[in-house]
Amino acid sequence: MSGQVRTALALVALPLAIGVLAPVGIALALLGVRARPLHRLYVLFGRIAMAVGGTPLHVRGREHIAAGASYVVVSNHQSGWDPLSLLAALPELSLRFVVKAPIMRIPLLGQALRVSGNVLVVRTDTAADVRRLESHMKTRDPDVSMLFFAEGTRSRDGALHPFKKGPFATAIAHGLPVLPVAVAGTFRVWPKGRLALEPGPVAIEIGAPIPVDGLRHEDRDALRARAFEAVRALRARARNRVRELGVDPGGADG
Repeated sequence: MSGQVRTALALVALPLAIGVLAPVGIALALLGVRARPLHRLYVLFGRIAMAVGGTPLHVRGREHIAAGASYVVVSNHQSGWDPLSLLAALPELSLRFVVKAPIMRIPLLGQALRVSGNVLVVRTDTAADVRRLESHMKTRDPDVSMLFFAEGTRSRDGALHPFKKGPFATAIAHGLPVLPVAVAGTFRVWPKGRLALEPGPVAIEIGAPIPVDGLRHEDRDALRARAFEAVRALRARARNRVRELGVDPGGADG
């Protein structure tokens, strides 16, 4: 199936899926259903997206995810397809996101994201973003793992860019190990600024968790540097995996 057909199908199927799944998620969240059962709706939506987009997932490193554990998950970010790929690839984790305001304003989807435990960020008001995140972390369901795209935004060139400090301050403050994850192939599937989807494989590499026991706030830079190196190595492996499948992952290797 061509990319044009995939794109047309996605423009029909994904809004329909939101129209069905979002009201269910809102109702369940308002009824007090826990994060892990709710996450099945997230996983289902991610898998629908992968099927519609023609995106086979190749995941390695699941052995690093401990049953029942929660993490601050830190990933590179090169495409709008990254969150959907990670939802489909990591059903073991009850993932919630730091979500930009424009996405939160999408009818039904934004409401579902908000009531099911995702955190709004505005970017132009860092202090308010920090307060919202901190308030959420204090009251979050203990099953939830918060996923941060630590570069702060999607990469326009597909390269890996420096990480922000926020995810690592959060991990230390709340005693959650950092789980490094890398995605490759999504830049080719759906780069920033392009509407059309391109079918093709996506590789996801999961690294060993980085413990935060004994770390203090002033250690966040060292933790950030360690996580960056872990994601960089995982990203290189993921890109090589896509190439082994006979496809150029797109973007820069650096």
